[in-house]
Amino acid sequence: MAIAVVHRDSPEGRAAIVHAAREAVQRREQLLVLHVLDDDPGQDAESDRSALRAEIQATLEGGGVGESSWELRTNEHDGDQVSALCALVDSSGADLLVVGTRRMSPIGKFLLERWLQRVLLEVDIPILVVKEDVRGTA
Repeated sequence: MAIAVVHRDSPEGRAAIVHAAREAVQRREQLLVLHVLDDDPGQDAESDRSALRAEIQATLEGGGVGESSWELRTNEHDGDQVSALCALVDSSGADLLVVGTRRMSPIGKFLLERWLQRVLLEVDIPILVVKEDVRGTA
């Protein structure tokens, strides 16, 4: 099977990628990095994917798992990024989804990020939620 991770350009997103890569190595499974592209006809999709690949590889190297093999899967959205992400997860065949979230206050924990709340409700596979390590390591 595979382990999927949601790519977000944020400290918590990078922590999730590093944690997912370590999990994939430990389980000897494929790592799938999922990213939802903006539906902007003015952008070059292939150059966006190349930039994403470079950013992801730099994150993996910074986390000490640069030798991990991984695959980038993208999807465009038409206004609903969460539905596009859920479609990516469904088509990935992954048996675990890793997502990153920021540390929250007790009220924030109660309210939870709206996109994450939807993902937790709509995705049918187990989800591992990773918080950024405040010491700087994932």
